Amino acid sequence: IGDLTLHAGDVPRRLLGYGIVVGLDGSGDRSFGRSTAGTPTVRSVVNLLRRFQIEVPAEQMRMRDVAAVLVTAEASPYLRAGGRFEVQVSAIGDATSLRGGVLWMTPLVTDPGQPPLATAQGTVLVSDDGESRTLSTRQGNSGRIPQGGVLEVELPAEAMSTRLLLRRPDLATASRIADAVNAVFGANTAKAEDPGAVSLTFAADSTRGVNAFLAAVDTVEVTTREQALIIIGGRDGTVVAGGGATVGPASVSH
Repeated sequence: IGDLTLHAGDVPRRLLGYGIVVGLDGSGDRSFGRSTAGTPTVRSVVNLLRRFQIEVPAEQMRMRDVAAVLVTAEASPYLRAGGRFEVQVSAIGDATSLRGGVLWMTPLVTDPGQPPLATAQGTVLVSDDGESRTLSTRQGNSGRIPQGGVLEVELPAEAMSTRLLLRRPDLATASRIADAVNAVFGANTAKAEDPGAVSLTFAADSTRGVNAFLAAVDTVEVTTREQALIIIGGRDGTVVAGGGATVGPASVSH
């Protein structure tokens, strides 16, 4: 059940920030025009160096190994201070690739103007499709940093709800979840409200706490309805069909 549902109120914290990626091999932001002093990347680097009491005239800087990026992430609402999470990094300038770059420590906020809740830094990993080794396919102006974010502030966590929300709403699956819970914990313990929610009733006189009850519910096994799904790989023609799919007469053209 834990793989099929979420507890009501489990809304992830969405974080974002503006930062710079350094250490690029000439694939960073280009500065077009005669003057580069007004570009956001140059101003960001000048401000960064100024914090270390280093003054460099903006008009003398030529950014080729630095890129301005937008950092986004989702953190669990139950994550505590010191907990780590993955962050996504995307170029917002004209950088051609972030491969090999390192994200400078970036504050993350829930909304611009709000105090930072977390920070992010680390080496940016850019995906490779693995099919071709040409330069054009290896370039990527977005990437990720596994465990690159750290929650810096201890935030209050809400109590877990006894209402389960299906990750993929389906009335048949909701009914099967309710039946499985009732079979283990007794009749009228669970009830399917609609295709997207199942309500649980916790007995107040139970010897176990509500958290232990919810943890036990998450481990109950449910046989879900198979999807009639067919996936066709356009590159090599591989066809993968679910067990419940039946293919009748069809026309295929290339």
